Amino acid sequence: MNKNDEKLALALKIKFGTAPSEPNEQQLEGIKRDIQSLAAHGRPPADRDWQEVVSRHCPGTGKYKYAGADNSDLITLLQMVTKK
Repeated sequence: MNKNDEKLALALKIKFGTAPSEPNEQQLEGIKRDIQSLAAHGRPPADRDWQEVVSRHCPGTGKYKYAGADNSDLITLLQMVTKK
């Protein structure tokens, strides 16, 4: 996993409370693909969209809580998804 993907995975873990092993590389690729698809259709993904996509790919979503600052706003997440 590249450094940008590692940052994205951590941001998703904190924001959506995924399991410690989620998202893995395969799950992260699926999340990125789905979010990019929404964005490509001219629709910026809303919080509900992110929650749905992350939950679809990471079954542990919402079952964990991580302490610390949550600086993973939706715009930042979208920028991370679209970086190469």
